[in-house]
Amino acid sequence: MQTQNNQNSTKLDSNNLSNLFSYETDFVRLIYKLHKKPWRILYFGFIPKKLRKKYNLIADRSKQASVADAWEKIINLYQDNKVEHFQLKPKKAFLDQKIIWQYWAQGVNHGHLPEIVNLCFKSVDKYCADYKIIRLDDSNINDYLDLPDFVYLKKQNPEFKHAFFADLIRLALLDVYGGIWLDATIMLTSPIQENIANSDFFMFQRSSEAKNQRYWSEYNSDYFGWDINHRINVLNSFIVGKKGNIVIHTCLDLLLNFWKTQNNIPHYFFFQILFDVLINKYFSDQQSIVLDDTLPHLLQSKANNFYDQTEFNRILSLINIHKMTYIANSPQNSFYNYLKDNI
Repeated sequence: MQTQNNQNSTKLDSNNLSNLFSYETDFVRLIYKLHKKPWRILYFGFIPKKLRKKYNLIADRSKQASVADAWEKIINLYQDNKVEHFQLKPKKAFLDQKIIWQYWAQGVNHGHLPEIVNLCFKSVDKYCADYKIIRLDDSNINDYLDLPDFVYLKKQNPEFKHAFFADLIRLALLDVYGGIWLDATIMLTSPIQENIANSDFFMFQRSSEAKNQRYWSEYNSDYFGWDINHRINVLNSFIVGKKGNIVIHTCLDLLLNFWKTQNNIPHYFFFQILFDVLINKYFSDQQSIVLDDTLPHLLQSKANNFYDQTEFNRILSLINIHKMTYIANSPQNSFYNYLKDNI
């Protein structure tokens, strides 16, 4: 069981904070209601798609703001030592070994992996350079980490899906051991550059200088955005962190407090919203170099297009770390099929 730092005996418990993330405006509640039966049929039947998209965007920005406000309250409580501070301990000794961490909940037997995951793992095996690759699943995570008991209890809650558990363990592994975290859908097309791999802390982030901002906003409006009210501005699929890095450690502590006190996920990107609040309002002096997070999505955005060698070379000249996604029924001469044959 996790050892906790009880510097203050007046820590707030789950009951004090359980409703912290529950606030929603009347408009947000209305839009959510209209997406459910029986209202969904009327909403989609009579409200034009363009208008629905506008309403959804307004509702999402409002929800992001309320989640950000809740995170700010927890951060202030954390800084005042009124919620728990955690100190996870290593269970393995790696000395100065360089590690790439990956996780696939069901097990990493390649015969049972989705095609894109198998392809991405193959690319990491090929371009890992002098890094040791450690791939974890639910059967062996305890060999590396002692997470608090409440994490495993909360993991039984259907809302706390594998993706959200992965958000937690990536921070825990980097905090305790250091290294590089790669999601199972990260593809490499050459070894990771030293200036990134040797960073104290690194994640791809939103850049005001990104090209084709309108294209990306339309490509994935839930994730991409450049207006001031958009709080989802970091890609957490690829993280570099030195052991005990203050940004990663603080994010971990705050997420652990979330898991301890909350019973619902307020927004799919609640971790990204946490990071946005933390790095901009509290840890601006700890900010890493900002590399445009549209770049790791370039190859994904072309995956179903017909393969073009010039375009492929252009993408690889810009980025060698690629965030892929699940792909079905790709055309025979597509970028994706080229990757399957050449990784």
